[in-house]
Amino acid sequence: GTPVWKAGLWAIFTSLPQPLMAVPAYLLVTAFQPFLPVGLGLAAGAMIWMVFAELLPDANEHLSPSRIGTVLLLAFMAMVGFQLLLPH
Repeated sequence: GTPVWKAGLWAIFTSLPQPLMAVPAYLLVTAFQPFLPVGLGLAAGAMIWMVFAELLPDANEHLSPSRIGTVLLLAFMAMVGFQLLLPH
């Protein structure tokens, strides 16, 4: 029931802290750069856990196992393809 202009203003307002925190976030990441691979690995593990604990059981209620397997395979192939496209 909120007008579009009001929702747009709230979206802009909630994004205002991002530029203010960009420099401290950059300094923090550069200070803890040796620990970055461990942190990213933990984040990736949490995402994988969410897929297997939350998304797949919900998908299993609505789709056949072959469709779920096809989507997982295509998603994995896309992820590997994007990694191969990134410069080293």
